[in-house]
Amino acid sequence: MHSSPRSSSRDYVVLATPRSGSTYLCDALAGAGAGDPQEWFSRALIHHHAGEWGMRGACSTVQTPDVHSPAEYLDAVAVGARVDGILSVKVHWHQYQWVQQRFGADPLRIFGATTRPAAVRIYRKDLVGQAVSSLIADTTHVFFQRKGEEPSVSFEYEGADRSETVVYDFYEILRRVIRFAEDEEHWSRFVADRGLRSVGVAYESLVEDLTGTVRGVLDHLGIAARSEPASTLAKQATGRNQEFSERFRAELRAYRVPDSLSEGMVRRLGLEGAAA
Repeated sequence: MHSSPRSSSRDYVVLATPRSGSTYLCDALAGAGAGDPQEWFSRALIHHHAGEWGMRGACSTVQTPDVHSPAEYLDAVAVGARVDGILSVKVHWHQYQWVQQRFGADPLRIFGATTRPAAVRIYRKDLVGQAVSSLIADTTHVFFQRKGEEPSVSFEYEGADRSETVVYDFYEILRRVIRFAEDEEHWSRFVADRGLRSVGVAYESLVEDLTGTVRGVLDHLGIAARSEPASTLAKQATGRNQEFSERFRAELRAYRVPDSLSEGMVRRLGLEGAAA
């Protein structure tokens, strides 16, 4: 975990990429009493909340939500996302872009015109594992599972075709690797351009030491934990994840991809020691 100078403000935004461990992190933060960072800007949840708040347009769907007044929706989020005095949200880059384009406003205006929230950057060192996990989740429509419970299909996919059979696809995994690396770059520039105080958290650190890692984030945010950081989420990865990852790396080596990559990216792809 790495961080920039601390701030006295307790409001924060979790800047994420898909399958980076963001739900795991946010679940633990909420359990510790550090607000409740949810994806208020996912299209499915915009559709859902707009319906609850009487703001939904007649043609709104979970894939293409429509609200009568984007400004009112953002104002409502500013209220609903504040839990125990802490305003917190989680947002993926593609969600940020979509809301900015469709609403014509910066979704993070919920923090106020002059207020700059702390930024918690969650990322996964293993880009290949992240891309494979994304492919599996998008195919099965199962994005998380609680311990002791059966996996359930995400409500944004209810009624849509799904499959338990995930087909290996080199180019689809590659596309996701590139996308996630680009999204991380977008978030890096976002934080730098706005001068946000930030803390970075690796998924691998959460898996190794959830309590210690989350306590480090809370310390940076200036939030005292009300209870021990913990999560009820179950691990979803199976042997299929490892099989697809190893197969993908073998193909990268066969195409001599490591020859054209930086040392940092070679590490992110798990290609250290690849034959030249």
